[in-house]
Amino acid sequence: MSGTIKELTLHYDPVNEQNTFTNGDAVEGRVFLEVSKEANISCFYIKCKGDADVRWTERHHDRNHTYHSHERYFKLKQVFIQDPSKPAQTEPNVILVTGETYSNVVRPGRHVFPFSFQLPHGNMPPSFKGHHGSIKYILEVTLDRSWKLDQTAKAEINFVPKIEASGPLMNPQSGATDKKMKLFTSGSVSLRATVDRMAYALGDVIRVSTNIDNSSSRELKLKYSLEQKQIFFAQGNSTRSSRTIFKVAGDPVPIGTKQIVNTDLQIPANLELTVNCGIIKVEYVLKVYLDVPYASDPEIKFPVTIFSAGQHLAPWPSQPNFQPQPAFGPHPPPQPAFGPHPPPQPAFGPHPPPQPAFGPHPPPQPAYGPSPPGAAFGPPPGLYPSLNPSPAYPQPTNPDAPPSYTEIYPNQNQAVPGFQPAPAFNPPPYSAMGYPGPSAPQQHPAPSAPEFCPNPSAPAYDQAAGGPVYWPNSAKPTNQPEPYPQK
Repeated sequence: MSGTIKELTLHYDPVNEQNTFTNGDAVEGRVFLEVSKEANISCFYIKCKGDADVRWTERHHDRNHTYHSHERYFKLKQVFIQDPSKPAQTEPNVILVTGETYSNVVRPGRHVFPFSFQLPHGNMPPSFKGHHGSIKYILEVTLDRSWKLDQTAKAEINFVPKIEASGPLMNPQSGATDKKMKLFTSGSVSLRATVDRMAYALGDVIRVSTNIDNSSSRELKLKYSLEQKQIFFAQGNSTRSSRTIFKVAGDPVPIGTKQIVNTDLQIPANLELTVNCGIIKVEYVLKVYLDVPYASDPEIKFPVTIFSAGQHLAPWPSQPNFQPQPAFGPHPPPQPAFGPHPPPQPAFGPHPPPQPAFGPHPPPQPAYGPSPPGAAFGPPPGLYPSLNPSPAYPQPTNPDAPPSYTEIYPNQNQAVPGFQPAPAFNPPPYSAMGYPGPSAPQQHPAPSAPEFCPNPSAPAYDQAAGGPVYWPNSAKPTNQPEPYPQK
């Protein structure tokens, strides 16, 4: 900064040790403004907004084509200073937050402007930065002076949405595949696998139980891989990128043997979370397969949802426990090498009666597990159902729906031992999305900007007291002053 404006910065208060925010959290902080001489400010405000942006360039027929798209989830605005001689400009789909307003003439010194926002309760995707797009939740303060360039300051917050418990997310997944060998190998191979659930936190362990019947003429090796896909959409086109998170190889399976292999696979703690918004998708697929030389590998794919380590999925009331198959003891009867197979049996709980080896079989039951070839992987429907929610009105509830996260875990931001959160905050009322509220009321006369130890008459800064005390210049301090000026 130079000239009249010597400092323009903003700071927000974290609400947990991970420095993340979720639906309904209060974002509180302060804007610091220092001026070297008296300044006349036309407008001074701060915004809190959530946006998704996609952009990439492709070359077609010796020309570059750029594709871009944008999604907005919310935009909140709090005004500190508004010139009374200029009418306030209303913006569509912006919620105006009521707060203290001050005189547009700012005296020399350092001034502190407190702000408070409440994040909407709608379904919004997590913060994300990818190859061709990003999802950002930003605090941005703007200072406007006549005949001067606007000056801004920004801070990005890390948003992690709440995930409600659901059967598909917490239930085990099972799949099976068979392959008849042809070139360079004879015989057949059968592969069956079960994973303990679909949703995992960063750093969690995926428990996989695999049943292998190697009736081929080659020694085969069991392998696992976790793959990430990023898909971006813009103007009717899409682009994607993929990468392998990890690969794990097990011991070889000898010729003519059957084995049950139980494996734990750890998810890295630094992955991007699963995203499913209108223009960006981040998906994960766990692949269990047998490495067959000189031939395609028999494989089973499981969709995987990754959420933040700070969240906990509530257990589904009727969720069965995952039981790895024993390495020794009675095994399920072997399946025929050729012909139709009955649906794979779950690795736990009572089994349905066995189907006859010949004759018509009942149709297979639908399951939340591996999809047919070509099907898209990702979170189940309803994880982020609303792309443009209204934070002023909650989503309608279904009386027959399962209990929500809030009903099972009432305290969604339990304090970490030793962490001191920000003071309790009662959020101001918001106007509805799409119907901007009136401008913040002006005081007559409006108080001057709150100063940071402006003159000797103001109380001195006391480190032991826990920080400075702020109030408008026109107000006198009391024995128990408020931490920030509030109307």
